[in-house]
Amino acid sequence: MDKEKVLKEIQSSIKAGNTRLASEQIMALADYFSDDAFTQLTCASLLKVIEDEKGAERIAESIPGKVKDRDRLEAAKGLRGIGFPAEAEKVLSDAAENAEVIRERMRAYFDQRKYAEAIVSYGQLSEPSLEDEIIMVGSVSANKEHTRAAELAKSLLEEAPNDPGVQRCYCAALSAAGRSKEAERFVKDNLKKNRSSPDADALAAYFLWTEGKTTSAGACASKAIKGDPDNTMAMEILAYCLVEKGKLKEAKIVAGAINEKEPGNPAVVRILDMCRIAK
Repeated sequence: MDKEKVLKEIQSSIKAGNTRLASEQIMALADYFSDDAFTQLTCASLLKVIEDEKGAERIAESIPGKVKDRDRLEAAKGLRGIGFPAEAEKVLSDAAENAEVIRERMRAYFDQRKYAEAIVSYGQLSEPSLEDEIIMVGSVSANKEHTRAAELAKSLLEEAPNDPGVQRCYCAALSAAGRSKEAERFVKDNLKKNRSSPDADALAAYFLWTEGKTTSAGACASKAIKGDPDNTMAMEILAYCLVEKGKLKEAKIVAGAINEKEPGNPAVVRILDMCRIAK
Protein backbone atom coordinates (compact mmCIF):
# COMPACT_ATOMS: atom_id res chain seq x y z
CA MET A 1 0.00 0.00 0.00
CA ASP A 2 1.29 3.46 -0.96
CA LYS A 3 0.80 5.38 2.29
CA GLU A 4 1.23 8.85 0.83
CA LYS A 5 -1.26 8.12 -1.93
CA VAL A 6 -3.83 6.82 0.54
CA LEU A 7 -3.36 9.84 2.78
CA LYS A 8 -4.07 12.13 -0.17
CA GLU A 9 -7.20 10.11 -0.95
CA ILE A 10 -8.32 10.42 2.68
CA GLN A 11 -7.82 14.18 2.62
CA SER A 12 -9.85 14.38 -0.60
CA SER A 13 -12.67 12.41 1.01
CA ILE A 14 -12.63 14.67 4.06
CA LYS A 15 -12.70 17.82 1.93
CA ALA A 16 -15.61 16.39 -0.05
CA GLY A 17 -17.48 15.78 3.22
CA ASN A 18 -17.58 12.01 2.65
CA THR A 19 -16.70 11.01 6.20
CA ARG A 20 -17.96 7.45 5.80
CA LEU A 21 -15.52 6.77 2.96
CA ALA A 22 -12.76 8.62 4.83
CA SER A 23 -13.34 6.44 7.89
CA GLU A 24 -13.10 3.26 5.79
CA GLN A 25 -9.90 4.50 4.15
CA ILE A 26 -8.36 5.43 7.51
CA MET A 27 -9.18 2.07 9.06
CA ALA A 28 -7.74 0.25 6.03
CA LEU A 29 -4.53 2.26 6.39
CA ALA A 30 -4.40 1.53 10.13
CA ASP A 31 -4.91 -2.19 9.54
CA TYR A 32 -2.21 -2.38 6.85
CA PHE A 33 0.36 -0.56 8.99
CA SER A 34 -0.80 -2.12 12.25
CA ASP A 35 2.71 -2.31 13.75
CA ASP A 36 3.74 1.25 12.81
CA ALA A 37 3.05 3.44 15.83
CA PHE A 38 3.33 6.72 13.95
CA THR A 39 1.01 5.63 11.14
CA GLN A 40 -1.42 4.59 13.86
CA LEU A 41 -1.02 8.02 15.42
CA THR A 42 -1.76 9.68 12.07
CA CYS A 43 -4.87 7.53 11.68
CA ALA A 44 -6.09 8.39 15.17
CA SER A 45 -5.57 12.08 14.39
CA LEU A 46 -7.54 11.81 11.14
CA LEU A 47 -10.38 10.03 12.90
CA LYS A 48 -10.50 12.91 15.37
CA VAL A 49 -10.80 15.30 12.43
CA ILE A 50 -13.89 13.49 11.13
CA GLU A 51 -15.22 13.26 14.72
CA ASP A 52 -14.98 9.47 15.00
CA GLU A 53 -14.02 9.63 18.65
CA LYS A 54 -14.53 5.93 19.34
CA GLY A 55 -12.38 4.92 16.38
CA ALA A 56 -9.65 7.35 17.37
CA GLU A 57 -9.74 6.09 20.94
CA ARG A 58 -9.55 2.46 19.86
CA ILE A 59 -6.44 3.10 17.78
CA ALA A 60 -4.82 5.38 20.38
CA GLU A 61 -5.20 2.73 23.08
CA SER A 62 -3.22 0.27 20.93
CA ILE A 63 -0.28 2.61 20.32
CA PRO A 64 1.67 2.33 23.62
CA GLY A 65 2.49 -1.33 22.96
CA LYS A 66 3.85 -0.54 19.49
CA VAL A 67 6.27 2.30 20.27
CA LYS A 68 10.00 1.64 20.03
CA ASP A 69 12.15 2.87 22.89
CA ARG A 70 13.84 5.55 20.82
CA ASP A 71 10.46 6.96 19.76
CA ARG A 72 8.73 7.18 23.14
CA LEU A 73 9.02 10.92 23.66
CA GLU A 74 7.88 11.78 20.14
CA ALA A 75 4.95 9.36 20.31
CA ALA A 76 3.88 10.67 23.73
CA LYS A 77 3.85 14.23 22.43
CA GLY A 78 1.75 13.15 19.48
CA LEU A 79 -0.76 11.28 21.61
CA ARG A 80 -1.15 14.13 24.06
CA GLY A 81 -1.46 16.57 21.17
CA ILE A 82 -4.56 14.79 19.85
CA GLY A 83 -6.15 14.45 23.26
CA PHE A 84 -4.93 11.13 24.64
CA PRO A 85 -2.77 12.04 27.66
CA ALA A 86 -3.41 8.73 29.46
CA GLU A 87 -1.90 6.85 26.52
CA ALA A 88 0.97 9.35 26.44
CA GLU A 89 1.66 8.57 30.09
CA LYS A 90 1.73 4.84 29.31
CA VAL A 91 4.21 5.39 26.48
CA LEU A 92 6.51 7.25 28.87
CA SER A 93 6.28 4.68 31.66
CA ASP A 94 9.30 2.78 30.31
CA ALA A 95 11.17 5.74 28.85
CA ALA A 96 14.69 6.59 29.97
CA GLU A 97 14.52 9.50 32.41
CA ASN A 98 15.66 12.90 31.22
CA ALA A 99 14.37 16.46 31.45
CA GLU A 100 12.23 16.23 28.30
CA VAL A 101 10.59 12.99 29.42
CA ILE A 102 9.82 14.46 32.85
CA ARG A 103 8.47 17.60 31.19
CA GLU A 104 6.21 15.66 28.85
CA ARG A 105 5.02 13.41 31.68
CA MET A 106 4.11 16.50 33.69
CA ARG A 107 1.98 17.75 30.79
CA ALA A 108 0.30 14.36 30.45
CA TYR A 109 -0.53 14.40 34.16
CA PHE A 110 -1.88 17.94 33.91
CA ASP A 111 -4.11 17.09 30.96
CA GLN A 112 -5.51 14.15 32.94
CA ARG A 113 -6.15 16.42 35.93
CA LYS A 114 -3.59 14.49 37.96
CA TYR A 115 -2.42 17.73 39.51
CA ALA A 116 -0.55 16.30 42.50
CA GLU A 117 1.50 14.10 40.15
CA ALA A 118 2.18 17.07 37.87
CA ILE A 119 3.50 19.04 40.85
CA VAL A 120 5.84 16.17 41.74
CA SER A 121 7.14 16.03 38.16
CA TYR A 122 7.76 19.78 38.19
CA GLY A 123 9.91 19.31 41.29
CA GLN A 124 12.10 16.88 39.34
CA LEU A 125 13.05 19.53 36.77
CA SER A 126 16.38 21.18 37.54
CA GLU A 127 15.82 23.99 35.02
CA PRO A 128 12.10 24.52 34.47
CA SER A 129 11.02 26.59 31.50
CA LEU A 130 8.50 29.42 31.65
CA GLU A 131 5.82 27.08 30.31
CA ASP A 132 6.72 24.52 32.99
CA GLU A 133 6.20 27.18 35.64
CA ILE A 134 2.84 28.15 34.16
CA ILE A 135 1.72 24.52 34.31
CA MET A 136 2.99 24.32 37.88
CA VAL A 137 0.85 27.32 38.89
CA GLY A 138 -2.16 25.82 37.13
CA SER A 139 -1.60 22.51 38.91
CA VAL A 140 -1.29 24.13 42.32
CA SER A 141 -4.43 26.19 41.68
CA ALA A 142 -6.40 23.17 40.43
CA ASN A 143 -5.18 21.28 43.51
CA LYS A 144 -7.10 23.95 45.50
CA GLU A 145 -3.96 25.51 46.97
CA HIS A 146 -5.23 28.90 45.88
CA THR A 147 -3.15 31.16 48.11
CA ARG A 148 0.06 29.43 47.09
CA ALA A 149 -0.94 29.50 43.41
CA ALA A 150 -1.63 33.24 43.53
CA GLU A 151 1.76 33.86 45.17
CA LEU A 152 3.55 31.72 42.58
CA ALA A 153 1.71 33.50 39.78
CA LYS A 154 2.69 36.89 41.16
CA SER A 155 6.35 35.85 41.29
CA LEU A 156 6.11 34.54 37.75
CA LEU A 157 4.57 37.82 36.59
CA GLU A 158 7.45 39.73 38.15
CA GLU A 159 9.85 37.46 36.24
CA ALA A 160 8.10 37.82 32.86
CA PRO A 161 5.61 40.73 33.08
CA ASN A 162 4.99 40.97 29.33
CA ASP A 163 4.49 37.30 28.54
CA PRO A 164 0.84 36.66 27.49
CA GLY A 165 0.84 33.13 28.90
CA VAL A 166 2.10 34.38 32.26
CA GLN A 167 -0.50 37.16 32.31
CA ARG A 168 -3.25 34.64 31.61
CA CYS A 169 -1.86 32.37 34.32
CA TYR A 170 -1.91 35.26 36.81
CA CYS A 171 -5.53 36.14 35.98
CA ALA A 172 -6.59 32.50 36.25
CA ALA A 173 -4.89 32.05 39.62
CA LEU A 174 -6.51 35.20 41.03
CA SER A 175 -9.96 34.25 39.76
CA ALA A 176 -9.68 30.71 41.15
CA ALA A 177 -8.70 32.21 44.49
CA GLY A 178 -11.89 34.29 44.53
CA ARG A 179 -10.01 37.48 43.68
CA SER A 180 -11.71 38.32 40.38
CA LYS A 181 -11.78 42.04 41.16
CA GLU A 182 -7.98 42.06 41.33
CA ALA A 183 -7.79 40.15 38.07
CA GLU A 184 -10.16 42.65 36.47
CA ARG A 185 -8.04 45.59 37.64
CA PHE A 186 -4.94 43.92 36.25
CA VAL A 187 -6.63 43.38 32.87
CA LYS A 188 -7.86 46.98 32.70
CA ASP A 189 -4.48 48.39 33.71
CA ASN A 190 -2.84 46.22 31.08
CA LEU A 191 -5.21 47.59 28.44
CA LYS A 192 -4.41 51.17 29.46
CA LYS A 193 -0.65 50.58 29.41
CA ASN A 194 -0.73 48.73 26.12
CA ARG A 195 -3.27 50.50 23.94
CA SER A 196 -3.83 48.89 20.54
CA SER A 197 -2.05 45.74 21.78
CA PRO A 198 -3.51 42.47 20.44
CA ASP A 199 -2.05 40.64 23.44
CA ALA A 200 -3.82 43.01 25.85
CA ASP A 201 -7.09 42.53 23.95
CA ALA A 202 -6.61 38.75 23.98
CA LEU A 203 -6.07 38.77 27.74
CA ALA A 204 -9.23 40.87 28.17
CA ALA A 205 -11.10 38.37 25.99
CA TYR A 206 -9.87 35.51 28.19
CA PHE A 207 -10.92 37.24 31.41
CA LEU A 208 -14.34 38.23 30.05
CA TRP A 209 -14.95 34.68 28.87
CA THR A 210 -14.13 33.27 32.31
CA GLU A 211 -16.62 35.77 33.75
CA GLY A 212 -19.34 34.47 31.44
CA LYS A 213 -19.45 37.62 29.29
CA THR A 214 -19.44 35.80 25.96
CA THR A 215 -20.41 38.69 23.67
CA SER A 216 -17.81 41.07 25.09
CA ALA A 217 -15.18 38.32 25.10
CA GLY A 218 -15.86 37.55 21.44
CA ALA A 219 -15.58 41.24 20.53
CA CYS A 220 -12.22 41.58 22.30
CA ALA A 221 -10.95 38.37 20.71
CA SER A 222 -11.97 39.55 17.25
CA LYS A 223 -10.24 42.88 17.84
CA ALA A 224 -7.05 41.08 18.91
CA ILE A 225 -7.11 38.84 15.83
CA LYS A 226 -7.63 41.84 13.58
CA GLY A 227 -4.46 43.35 15.03
CA ASP A 228 -2.56 40.06 15.05
CA PRO A 229 -3.93 37.19 12.92
CA ASP A 230 -1.47 34.82 14.63
CA ASN A 231 -2.71 35.48 18.16
CA THR A 232 -3.67 31.97 19.22
CA MET A 233 -4.98 32.99 22.66
CA ALA A 234 -7.52 35.28 21.00
CA MET A 235 -8.37 32.57 18.45
CA GLU A 236 -8.96 30.07 21.25
CA ILE A 237 -11.33 32.40 23.11
CA LEU A 238 -13.14 33.30 19.90
CA ALA A 239 -13.71 29.60 19.25
CA TYR A 240 -15.12 29.12 22.76
CA CYS A 241 -17.51 32.00 22.20
CA LEU A 242 -18.59 30.54 18.87
CA VAL A 243 -19.31 27.19 20.52
CA GLU A 244 -21.42 28.87 23.19
CA LYS A 245 -23.40 30.59 20.43
CA GLY A 246 -23.94 27.27 18.66
CA LYS A 247 -21.66 28.15 15.75
CA LEU A 248 -19.82 24.84 15.80
CA LYS A 249 -18.69 24.85 12.16
CA GLU A 250 -17.05 28.24 12.61
CA ALA A 251 -15.41 27.12 15.87
CA LYS A 252 -13.92 24.08 14.14
CA ILE A 253 -12.51 26.31 11.41
CA VAL A 254 -10.79 28.39 14.08
CA ALA A 255 -9.45 25.22 15.71
CA GLY A 256 -8.00 24.17 12.36
CA ALA A 257 -6.35 27.56 11.96
CA ILE A 258 -4.77 27.27 15.42
CA ASN A 259 -3.45 23.82 14.54
CA GLU A 260 -1.88 25.17 11.37
CA LYS A 261 -0.09 27.91 13.30
CA GLU A 262 0.85 25.78 16.34
CA PRO A 263 0.55 22.02 15.68
CA GLY A 264 -0.17 20.21 18.93
CA ASN A 265 -1.57 23.26 20.72
CA PRO A 266 -3.87 21.70 23.39
CA ALA A 267 -6.46 24.41 22.70
CA VAL A 268 -7.34 22.58 19.47
CA VAL A 269 -8.45 19.45 21.33
CA ARG A 270 -10.32 21.53 23.91
CA ILE A 271 -12.25 23.33 21.17
CA LEU A 272 -13.09 20.13 19.30
CA ASP A 273 -14.20 18.43 22.52
CA MET A 274 -16.45 21.41 23.30
CA CYS A 275 -17.96 21.14 19.81
CA ARG A 276 -18.56 17.40 20.24
CA ILE A 277 -20.26 17.89 23.61
CA ALA A 278 -22.35 20.79 22.28
CA LYS A 279 -23.76 18.79 19.35
